[in-house]
Amino acid sequence: MDYKFNKVLLGYDNSAASKVALDKALQTCKAFHSDLYVVNVISSKSNETGFKDEVMSKASAYGIQIHYIEKSGNVSKEISHTEREIGADLIFMGSHGVQGFQPYWIGSNAMRVVSAASCPVITVQEDSANADFSKILLPLDDSIETRQKVPYSVVFAKAFNATIHVLSVSKSTSEETTRRINAYANQSINYLEERNVKIVSDIRQGTNVPTACIDYAKENNIGLIMMMAETESSS
Repeated sequence: MDYKFNKVLLGYDNSAASKVALDKALQTCKAFHSDLYVVNVISSKSNETGFKDEVMSKASAYGIQIHYIEKSGNVSKEISHTEREIGADLIFMGSHGVQGFQPYWIGSNAMRVVSAASCPVITVQEDSANADFSKILLPLDDSIETRQKVPYSVVFAKAFNATIHVLSVSKSTSEETTRRINAYANQSINYLEERNVKIVSDIRQGTNVPTACIDYAKENNIGLIMMMAETESSS
């Protein structure tokens, strides 16, 4: 299947995380020759009046077609509505972690958008400004759905000349689980090699899955982690 990102949607609130997300979205639009739709949702509790000038100024250097949209109401609902209205192919969101507790927690608005979206969502941490998409982590667990994200990894790898790190990972160390994750990894690696994608592979078992993924990402300076929201995120 040929995945195209013609319309990229960014939820923007002028926070530090959303400014980093804007940079990543612009880089992605440039790589895929996409239009960028920037949505600023002004809530009833906010005194902000919009950030169009700042966004347009930053975007001008990229030569990207920008559509700036202001809405009012619930942030996640309005972003989800806009996704359906424009037929977005990809969403970027700044993720606001909880300081001192679960620093990688995705943030409530971003999580709601991820849960409701019918297209891929990239959430961006405030501290990821210097990260790029040259190294992509592709964790593969023992769920049937885990390989559905592999074609997306190829699209990004091609666009950013990236190396894909295939990480077979599972809490279980049973023989059956080992057989399954090895089979999924081998199938995925063959798929990637056929498409001339650079690959690194590793396996980690008997460990907490999200912790293993985050640790691996830190150790290898990974810029993008790919996961299936409805299946893999439960762990």
